[in-house]
Amino acid sequence: MLKVAYTDADKEKINQFRYHYPNHRIQKRFEMFWLHACGIKVTEIARLTGANPYMVCGIIKKYRDSGIEEIVKTNYYCPKSSLEQYRTSIIEEFTKRPPAASIEAAHRIKQLFGAELSPQRVRIFVKKLGMRFRRTGSVPAKADFEQQEKFKKNASTPDFTG
Repeated sequence: MLKVAYTDADKEKINQFRYHYPNHRIQKRFEMFWLHACGIKVTEIARLTGANPYMVCGIIKKYRDSGIEEIVKTNYYCPKSSLEQYRTSIIEEFTKRPPAASIEAAHRIKQLFGAELSPQRVRIFVKKLGMRFRRTGSVPAKADFEQQEKFKKNASTPDFTG
């Protein structure tokens, strides 16, 4: 069994955080500490919490070496796009002249900033910016709007009364 000296203040903090910490994963860690502070063995803690015994040992060792501050840190892998540094410039450019498709957006980004990404990656980045690609319609070249309006006014409405 790992030997850790829990102070009364630490036990109070652990007991409070195991229910009231905002992140549920950190709550689970504090539950492990609480069980360890109560004298339960690591294998039993792992069985009760549904965690790997090596993970339980690692977390307890981290607490023993660094304290509570190190335990509440979350180091999740969160990749950043290479376009993140050009974010404001891209927003300005695409607000002035919206691209019709992600291929066009990728081409313009390559011309402006030299960053070459696939159209799929560009589409994902543009959606994260809060923008989206819209399908544009076109007006037929020989359309006569006056005749269309006359037709709409003069067209008989169907009679469904029977």
